[in-house]
Amino acid sequence: MNSSYNYSLQGCVSSLHASVDLLGSSIALLSSGVDDLPRIKTVLKAQRVFEVVPESEVNSVKASLAGEVEPQIFELLRRAEAAISKLERRQKNLIAKAELQEVRLQRQPRAQDPENSVVDTDNARKWRTLQQKRERLEYSLSRLNLAAEQKQRQLRNIQ
Repeated sequence: MNSSYNYSLQGCVSSLHASVDLLGSSIALLSSGVDDLPRIKTVLKAQRVFEVVPESEVNSVKASLAGEVEPQIFELLRRAEAAISKLERRQKNLIAKAELQEVRLQRQPRAQDPENSVVDTDNARKWRTLQQKRERLEYSLSRLNLAAEQKQRQLRNIQ
């Protein structure tokens, strides 16, 4: 009886050792899972407050922003187109002026007739001064137009 009793006890002891080993590995596994608990607790404590905005309000803000930006964009486009057309006119004028100068050079009288050269240089000088005066007046007109547009914009902004 003693020996069967020892066998039973030895079986119980070995089962107990296996249970202790299993519990030890379970504790090690659980402790590795909960070691980060203080940090997780801190992270979960942080409150994030998000305000939900209705879609209609978002759409109205988009529409108002578009209403503010679109006129400015169209004004800038209009200005750019006006500047481009002004540069194109200037280019055409310069081309015409160059062609006129070429024709004049081709038709320029020889040095044999000094009276014609004096008259032509006087005419050319007069023409040049008139051309310069015209360019100055066009420039002044464009500046006055820009100033008038700026005043109109200021009046619109005041209203």
